[in-house]
This record gives sequence, structure tokens and C-alpha cells, in this order.
Amino acid sequence: MYKATIGLEIHFESKTNSKMFCSCPNEENNSLEEKPNINACPVCAGHPGTLPVINKEAINKIIKTGLALNCKIAEHTKFDRKNYFYPDLPKGYQISQFDMPICFGGYLDVPLDDGSIKRVRITRIHMEEDTAKSYHTKDGTTLIDFNRSSVPLMELVTEPDIHTGEEAKRFAQEIQLILKYLDVSNADMEKGQMRCEVNISVNTEDDDELGTKVEIKNLNSFKTVEKSIEYETKRQIEALENKEKIIQETRGWDDNKELTFSQRSKEDAHEYRYFPEPDLPPLSISSEKIEAILSSLPELPNQKRDRYKNEYNLDHKTIEFFVRKVEVGIFFEKAVSELISWYKESNQIKEIADEKYFEIIKLCTNYITTDLQSILKSDPELKGIEDVFVFLNKKISPENFGEFICLIANKKITSKIAKTVLLEMYSKGKDPTQIIEDEGLSPITDDSELEKIIITVLEKNPKPVEDYKAGKQNSFAFLIGQIMSVSKGKANPQKAAELLKKVLEK
Repeated sequence: MYKATIGLEIHFESKTNSKMFCSCPNEENNSLEEKPNINACPVCAGHPGTLPVINKEAINKIIKTGLALNCKIAEHTKFDRKNYFYPDLPKGYQISQFDMPICFGGYLDVPLDDGSIKRVRITRIHMEEDTAKSYHTKDGTTLIDFNRSSVPLMELVTEPDIHTGEEAKRFAQEIQLILKYLDVSNADMEKGQMRCEVNISVNTEDDDELGTKVEIKNLNSFKTVEKSIEYETKRQIEALENKEKIIQETRGWDDNKELTFSQRSKEDAHEYRYFPEPDLPPLSISSEKIEAILSSLPELPNQKRDRYKNEYNLDHKTIEFFVRKVEVGIFFEKAVSELISWYKESNQIKEIADEKYFEIIKLCTNYITTDLQSILKSDPELKGIEDVFVFLNKKISPENFGEFICLIANKKITSKIAKTVLLEMYSKGKDPTQIIEDEGLSPITDDSELEKIIITVLEKNPKPVEDYKAGKQNSFAFLIGQIMSVSKGKANPQKAAELLKKVLEK
């Protein structure tokens, strides 16, 4: 039996106002991709005689990232020159870090799809500058855009703790989520703000020695991270079974053919001729700075998962929904706050976490994750927008939504009327009580009125009545459906069933 051993290298652009070593605007923060070379100066274009200056904001953000990932922060660090030639590297070298990274020795506990936890150790996170962008035209010309040149870039390197494509995908997704929670990077893979590289080797399960390492570069989606690992694992296993030698090399991923292909032999670190950057001073990071940044960390995804489980007793699927859609998680908590306030004032909840409390939490989550999501997805104005919940507050306030859930929980409206009210709330921005009054949607509370509707239904449906008397219970459900239809959803289903039985017995 064979096993794959995998390590990841993930690059993500830092969300700063200016570039890493000059005052040019940071493209990651300015969305100026359609206008090439407008964010370039002699420093980031590598003109002779120019000198770089370290971006303090970028340093603070890599420390923030390291602390969120349980890393140690170096007291003393420096920048190095990584020497290699490529057209998108204007200086002929990249300012990076080699032997003294800012962050090291961390880990991340990653929740997998089956509910288990995978701990992945983080070797280092270091700071460097991004390259320019190359554009290859159909006639064979290559154009260079320097907008991205010298944008602050963090590189995270893991230990070889990953063994499947799913684990690698989930680790990368969790990193992206944390970066967004920290607001240190937009980490949009489609825009190149986050890029993944996979190092993979295959050996037998009883062999302690790792196999020959192969690197797969420039993976631009979580799907390709997973698929490239699955393909490369299978390729290497087949090669080993056929007694073929695995070559240490860099491979690319063909999205159309869904396979990896050889690009070049893998470089070793010494081939980059690293040496300390002479134009930048070494950095000392004080314990006071580290403590200040640590105290500013927001609630992180794993902390939020624990709180949602303990405070709201939510299931795994719902927790992941709220944790990954940050805006809807905020909406949910505000709506719950409104709900709890109302119930406390009406003395329907004696203490938090009693049975009634969890009952209304469940009702609230169900309407958010099903009915509300359905309405948002069907809105043509939101077509093509990935996270439609960002626009939710413009349509329905959490306060109005909390009031809406209260009306359902207290049987002020039926579930059928609730769908109508929710759609009207989204369309018109009104509060639910006002909609119920304006549209005449108040439930039928008078038994005599409901009994008249029941008699009308029975007179119009003699066959189901006879079937029911003959013992066919399905006919009863049919008659209830007819009552709800005639009452336009305003009849309470339980009350209707109770009265229907009485009338039928007569």
C-alpha cells in the first residue's frame, strides 16, 4: 500500500494601502487591473540607484496572521535577496526572506467535511514582494504590467502533514477564511491574490523515508488543489509499481485535460544564491508590539464554531454555513439578540439556554438557511454575486427578521402566511406587523369563522368525505389542504384539524 505525503506553499497578497517597498498604491486594494502600469515608480520598476523602504503596515499584518495561526514571532529578522532572472522580475532578484522568517513554528486545526479535526503544522510565514504580471499575446509577444510588482506578499509553508487532496483543499479554504476574518487579505484566488503550490511525494506506508518530492505550481482554485493531488498521487503510484524512477521536478496543471505535466527540474535553495538585502536594515520586533497586535485579534473561525455550538447548540452544517458566510453570521446573531430581548420582556424565557430558547434559535436558523436564502438566490439583481447575504441588510433588518420569527413562534401567523410576509419584507422593506395589517394576513382566531370555511370545503368535496368515513386517512390530509387554500393560509392547521374532526363526527 502507498501513501502520499503533502506540504503546501500558499502565497497571499497583503491588504495594505501601498506597496511593500515604495509608496505606490497597492493593486490588491485598488482594483485597477484594467489599466496597466499606472501604479509603478522607479523603485518597484527596479531602476538603478533606487532604494526600498519597508512598509510598516505589511509587517504588522504578517505578525497578525502569524499570531492567528499559533506561530512564534521572531524578535530579530531580516530581508534577503533571492536571485533569479525572469521578465516579470525587474530588479533581477526578489526581496524575500530566507533563514530568518518573521513567523515560524505554528499550526492550524482544520475541520474536515466528516466533522473530524486535522492539525497541520506551519513551518514558517515570511514576507516578500510580488512579481509583475506577464501577458502573452496570440502573436507571441509578452507584455509586462508593473501594477503588481512589489505588492506585499506573504508566503506560508506547511510541514508535510497532509495526506489527501481533501485535507489540502480544506486547509487552503480555512487559511482563506482566516485571512478574511483578520482583514489582512482579500485572498481572491480568481484574481491571483492567493496562489497555492503543492509538494507531494509517494512511498509505501511502512517506509519512514519520504519519496522523491514533486512540486505542482500555480494552482488557482481549491478544486484544482484537490484534483491535482489526486492525479499526481495516482501517477506516482503507477510509476513506482512499474519500477520507474520519480524525478524531482516542477509540474504544472492542465485544467482541460485534468492532469499534471512536466515543466522543469526543481531548483534547490542554493541555486537562488540568497544573501542579506544590503539596502534594508534588520528588524527587531518588540514583545510590546506583539502583545498589542495579539490583543487586537478578532474572533477567529474555530473560536466562532465553538461559541455557536455552546451558545446556540447548532449542528455542524449550520455552524459551517454561518462561519463561512460572515455577513449572514452577523445577521443571525443580531436577529437572535432581538428575539431574546422580546422573549425576556414577555417572560416567555426564564433563562438563556432553556428549552424555549433553543426552539426559537432553531426556528430562526431554519428560515435563514432555507426560505431567506431561496429568496436571495431568486433575485435577478443579485445574479452572479457570490455572497448575496452582503446585500441582505438593505432589504430586511435583523430587527424586523427577529420580529418575524417571534410572530411565527407565537402562532400569530401560519407557516404559509410566513412565506408571503417574508417575501413582502424583502420586496418592500417594511416590518412584518405592518405587512400583516396592510395585506389583511392576520390569522383566523374565531372558531365559528373557521367552522364556516370547513363546512364549505366539505360541501364542495363529498367524495373525500365519504373516503374518510370509509377509513381512508389520506382524505383527511386532502381536506386540511383545501381548508388552508380557502382560508388563504390564515387558518391554524392544528386548529383546523381539531374542528374538522368534530364536524366530520357530526
